[in-house]
Amino acid sequence: MSAYLHYALHALKEATKGIILDLHLEKVERTIQTCAITAAATGIGAGMFPGTGGIVLTAASVTAIWTMYVRINKILEISIADNILKSLASAMLTNIIAAGGAYILAVVATVVIAFIPGLHFLAAPAEAIIAYIAVFASGILYIKFLTNIFKAKGAFDFGSGSDVQQNVKDIINNTDMSSMIKDVKESYQQNKEEIAKEKNRNK
Repeated sequence: MSAYLHYALHALKEATKGIILDLHLEKVERTIQTCAITAAATGIGAGMFPGTGGIVLTAASVTAIWTMYVRINKILEISIADNILKSLASAMLTNIIAAGGAYILAVVATVVIAFIPGLHFLAAPAEAIIAYIAVFASGILYIKFLTNIFKAKGAFDFGSGSDVQQNVKDIINNTDMSSMIKDVKESYQQNKEEIAKEKNRNK
């Protein structure tokens, strides 16, 4: 398991004081990993289409993040307006990109390569890694987001859209993004076979 995800889940359990059980956390862990694997498989496929790889990756990542949050909320029995959850998914991806210089360079490189006729296939592995990082890191940060909300309000009260945006920025600012991304890359390495299997299933 990712060390960052393990710590985040443990902190959530401690903050909720027994409301969230180990069984719930195990399901959340599997959900985050599964969604990241699916996103990586989608990223690989997107890299095979000339001139669209980077753009498809961004759209796929936001959709995957939102879907993951919906599944996590169902497991934890959290209710939140759909528009706020979509805004949260978009804010997470935007802030992850903005906060990680290496991550930004990887995204830019993928887009550039994808627009070079005859070389677009080279972008596929990079897109898979970026998609995996985007979704997995968003999962970790969402757990931290839930923990902070519960600590502050004693419940999963998300507040307004502006509250969500500010909370996301605060979490990003208090996270060592470079270290977390490195941790998530290790998780990607461990799941490359599963990503390949998922890609083959989607053919």
